[in-house]
Amino acid sequence: MLHIRLFFAFILCTILALGQDAELPDTNATNTEYYFNREIPIKANKELTFVAYFFTQGVTANYFPRNDFFQGQVIGRMFGRSTARSSDTTYTSFVEQRFLPFFLYTPKLMDGKVTLRASFEIDWTWGDAAYGSGGNQGAGFNADFVNLQTQNIEVEIIPAYGYAINFGLMRTFDTPYHPYRTTVDKLLDTGYRLMYWAGDAAGISFRHDFARGSVSAGIFNLWENRIELRDDVWLYKAMGVYKAMSAFNIGGSVYHVNDKSNGRGGASILGQGPKSLLTEYTGAYRFVFPDTDYETNVTWLGTFFDYNREYTYHNHKLSGFFNYNLGNIEGENGRVADINGFGLNLRYGYRFGNTPDDQITADYLYTTGDEDGISDGEYTGVITGNTWGAPGNLPIGIGTSVLFPSGNVVNRYMPLISDISNLGAGLNAVNVQVSKAVVPNKWILSANGAYAMSNAALSRGGTQIGLEANFGIRWKIKTLMEIEVRAAHVWLGDFYDAPYANGDQFVDAEDRLGTRPVDPWTAYLAFKWLMF
Repeated sequence: MLHIRLFFAFILCTILALGQDAELPDTNATNTEYYFNREIPIKANKELTFVAYFFTQGVTANYFPRNDFFQGQVIGRMFGRSTARSSDTTYTSFVEQRFLPFFLYTPKLMDGKVTLRASFEIDWTWGDAAYGSGGNQGAGFNADFVNLQTQNIEVEIIPAYGYAINFGLMRTFDTPYHPYRTTVDKLLDTGYRLMYWAGDAAGISFRHDFARGSVSAGIFNLWENRIELRDDVWLYKAMGVYKAMSAFNIGGSVYHVNDKSNGRGGASILGQGPKSLLTEYTGAYRFVFPDTDYETNVTWLGTFFDYNREYTYHNHKLSGFFNYNLGNIEGENGRVADINGFGLNLRYGYRFGNTPDDQITADYLYTTGDEDGISDGEYTGVITGNTWGAPGNLPIGIGTSVLFPSGNVVNRYMPLISDISNLGAGLNAVNVQVSKAVVPNKWILSANGAYAMSNAALSRGGTQIGLEANFGIRWKIKTLMEIEVRAAHVWLGDFYDAPYANGDQFVDAEDRLGTRPVDPWTAYLAFKWLMF
């Protein structure tokens, strides 16, 4: 715990230093009001722009991965193949850090019609490793570690006003809005809220933005195996949104995945695709069948809406989506399974004060489940990008810290529910959040209560997943710089009596719990700075 205390002390000293000059004007500062009136403030007429996100947090929790292979980084559900387990005798204490630099180059020679974007990721845990190479570590004594990871490198061409062509390695989000010109808050509150697709993929996309909406289409190569064979995974998408009224937007989409890879490729030894071990890592549904040569086709047909999202017209807002997935898996001996399932979400917000932080939100999420798997030749649950990536979606906008994932993570992303299919058992989940700006735009208190149950029971388990309560406080120190303190606890239900849910199925007999796991809890202190 000593290094946690030292980190807390460092944060406190930083706060005091920043607070002392909070009222002093900067006589050398340029008047930047004119370029901060945009949703994402970028100064005009700059060829090279640097944007970065710096995140550091001290964490303590009673859950952690047991396998040494996952000590540096773990992305997947708690009690899954990641070996993340809770404990009543041991707890963690560590500090982790993330730096995400973005570079945008728009040469004047091209009249501002061509932009190169590049973003990278540098993650580590304080004191983890030195004198080596690899991702997600490098903060040991003397460092000297090569750990730069590529996120995006893509080019945007604007052939005419309102039109854009993007190609390269780019963001692949389930949003109708421009993924590079939209704030994270908006991405998590519109479209499918990153619950189906949120990752980086190589491909090409086209979009047209007009006065009352936008349309876009793209094709992405998720996994390329042997270049001379048709054994790849391709994602196709078409999406649009239209402002039907001043406060009301409605949209729709078609997504399609064609997977001829037979599970080759993917993350490490886990593979990828509906039959892979990756699904048991990410919390998606795993299709189990004997065929080794098969083709998967899945189509998503969806619609979404949002009303008064920013409380512009009055103190109520509402958003939601409905997404239906259908398809099949064809094996060497005929059809393996048909796929039919859907997910829906409704989110309501009421602002009772003068700032966006004075609000109450209620979030409801439903996904269909399947109790008998594909034994009847049909899977009636939901499929998301987590079948092909780790992670392939980011359901971080619900408001929980343990039950569903939080965005305040670096190397240890291990919620109870990391995929909205919930192992194929489906979901009935609700979250209520109350936040209050004690000092407007400065000190914000918030509390969350969330409950989830499955729509199908796993073998030897029930349907009650759990109940989470969390409480936190945020201090907005400066513009786009804040500190957050939060604690969360989950009371597990009988869903985790099932060996497949509690992880007993993935370990040797002598390591099995034979009972429901210990209730997980966590607490953290985080420093965040989005810099321009």
